[in-house]
Order: sequence, then structure tokens, then C-alpha cells
Amino acid sequence: MVKLSGFEEVYSALYVDFDNLYARFQEIDPEAARTFCFAPHRWLRWLENHALRILYGEGVRRRILKRMCYMNTQRYQEFRSAFTRSAFQVIDCPAQGAHGKTRVELRVVMDCMDDLCHATHFDEFIILFADMDLTPLVIRLQEHARRTLVLASGHASSQGASASSWRIREDWFLQQALREEKNEETEGAQGSA
Repeated sequence: MVKLSGFEEVYSALYVDFDNLYARFQEIDPEAARTFCFAPHRWLRWLENHALRILYGEGVRRRILKRMCYMNTQRYQEFRSAFTRSAFQVIDCPAQGAHGKTRVELRVVMDCMDDLCHATHFDEFIILFADMDLTPLVIRLQEHARRTLVLASGHASSQGASASSWRIREDWFLQQALREEKNEETEGAQGSA
């Protein structure tokens, strides 16, 4: 953590498995899936404040400095601009092979390993994924004394979430980050929860 202007700041890197999360949210709640696609700034605000007091105490804020979105842009091109407007690097992960797999898991692992040596010391890694078992990655990040916040959605391994520093519950993410419209006062009050 870095002390700036009276605050402690937690530097975070965020990795989003777009295709699988979108498919999962579409099954559960199409309106929430739409918010996920077209309003990433909204759920980013929620992530910036989620579980801060519990993990770090008072007077701490989270800065998501690196934002990675892994997306099959051939299939989901219409959503790309919403993510780039929210300062995401969109990594094109086209479908490969007979089953149409995108190999996102491998890209996330390589990027996280690279970011362990990044010039910016990332205090925490936030990983939002579905249908992937990233347990070995989460354990490796923990071994390097990095906090991990994991949203493991759908059929994803619960081990990855249980190995993490903090599990972002899917129902909370859907309800609080994607469904609820909040005014500025409410967001500020809940920001330290």
C-alpha cells in the first residue's frame, strides 16, 4: 500500500473473463448481463469500494490501475467500446479448435505472472471468471504475498474462490454491482463496507 494525501491506497489489477461471465449472467438475469456489457464503469465503482474496510481497515481506497478484459471480439464486438471507454485493455481471444474454446485461462495466467514483476507493485489481483479453475494461479499469487479477490461464477471451481483472500459472491455482484441504481450519497456510505 502507498500513503497518498492522507489515504492508504491499494493498487489493484483486474482480469475479466468476458465471454463466460456474460453467458452466465445472461442465463440468470438478462438485464444484469446488459449492465455488465454496456456499463462497466458502474460495476467498476462497486469493485473499487467492495470489502475495503474488512480487508484493510479505515482510511483506505482501492485504485484499479490495470484493467484487462479477455473477449472474443469477433462474437462480442458491440461491447468492446464500452470497455475501452472504461480504460480496459481488451484482449482479443478468438475461438479456436472444434469446440470453440478461447484459451482465456492461459492468457490470464500469463498476464498475472507478468504482473507480479510489473514496475507497479500491485497489492491485489481481482479476477472475475466463470467456468475456469484458476486455483493454482490464486495460490501462486498468495505465495507472492498478494491479496486476491475472486468472483467465481457458474460452474467455476469453488476452490479458486476459497483459496483467495476474499470471495466476491455472485449474488452480491449481480444485486449490488449490476442491478441496483445508487445515488452518490448511497455509494459513499456503502463504499467502506
